[in-house]
Amino acid sequence: MADKQNLDFEEIHFFPIPSQTNIYGLAKIDGKEEERKLFLASLSGSVVCLEYPQNSLVPTFREVPFTYIPDSAEIVSIDAFNRPETRKGLVVGISLILLKNSRSHQKQFLNIYSALESRSEFSLGSLAEGCQHLELNFVPFQLTHADVFVKERKQIVFLLCGSDGKVHMFCEERTQQRFEEQPVQNFFPELQNLPSNVLWLEVETLDNSKRVTVVGCQNGHVKVAVTDLTRGSIDQVYTLDRDGPISSVKLFTQDSSKIIDATDGKKIESGQTIERREYHLLVCCAIEATVVYTNIISQGFTNMVTLPESDEFDCVTCTCIADVNWDGKNEIILGTYGQELLIFKGVRLDNTGNSSNSIDFQLMWKRSFASPLFAIEYLDLTNDGLKELVVASLSGLHVLQHNLDNVALHNAEQNSIDPTDAEVVT
Repeated sequence: MADKQNLDFEEIHFFPIPSQTNIYGLAKIDGKEEERKLFLASLSGSVVCLEYPQNSLVPTFREVPFTYIPDSAEIVSIDAFNRPETRKGLVVGISLILLKNSRSHQKQFLNIYSALESRSEFSLGSLAEGCQHLELNFVPFQLTHADVFVKERKQIVFLLCGSDGKVHMFCEERTQQRFEEQPVQNFFPELQNLPSNVLWLEVETLDNSKRVTVVGCQNGHVKVAVTDLTRGSIDQVYTLDRDGPISSVKLFTQDSSKIIDATDGKKIESGQTIERREYHLLVCCAIEATVVYTNIISQGFTNMVTLPESDEFDCVTCTCIADVNWDGKNEIILGTYGQELLIFKGVRLDNTGNSSNSIDFQLMWKRSFASPLFAIEYLDLTNDGLKELVVASLSGLHVLQHNLDNVALHNAEQNSIDPTDAEVVT
């Protein structure tokens, strides 16, 4: 359990939802202040949006009337992104199943909503109307997005995992502003010939020259591939088989300054090649303890560290990587079906030097909820410079805020002032 002086969260808002969500039901837009928002999809077919208006700590939580989602539809997954700067606008993808009296007569669709307006208060309304309705011949799972480069121009594409054991890519045709399915091997050769349905896919573009792709499959198969984007060739491949379905995978570094998510406009620490950086891989299996494979790019699956107590609260359903105690090092956040939120901190073992296999992880904080947890995000929703931890559960959306006394103490220490003189405006 964490020291309360180092880490503590307090719930400041809870928003109930009409029906339950799932592990693919939460999508974030984390950019400029006026653009930060969360979309939460429920199985009943409704999508709600949580955002904080500028200069206000009173949130708005409203249903977005997305078109072409009938009452009989069940939403499976949702994802969203902002187009690159040259073509501004929000894009939201929603995969759904349309039931026809019985499961044997169901149909599957991918709805893609897009708008080119830059003003968030205007684009969200028009976004729900501009729908492209694509029928699928497979049951959809996770929907995510990734960068591709066409003639040295960055483009963001949707990647949709399916029950046919494939990952499907949907690209925007710029002249017609429509999305079309393209062969995934044209840009992602590492996503061919997968042995099972993909339950979780992680794609990270590094320095615009390398890409690391991590695949977690229903049969327990885990694949890590490093692709050279300049040549289009796969440089490294590592594979592993766990004993059960893979519920989540996350690629991360211990140093929070080495951000690897290029899609959100963040930068990687310069002056190092991918081989010299230490990237670790978090792997969550539905029937086993959660583990971290350290220095995955250089050493593959050689070094494994088990997260303590990660198998004591039913299966791990969701994960997040973030520096939640402001020490410059990333922590691992797990949400479980057993209603527990767990936060782990990586520590170096003094007796083995500074190599990656000297890392251990300790449980530093946990919190119980009233229902199972399905998704976690960490972002500055309130636009006050302090990030919130947002947790989607079976019953709704929880917004957790850092303890403000701890914030004042931390700011005082950073600025070398008397903590009693520090003030946090609420």
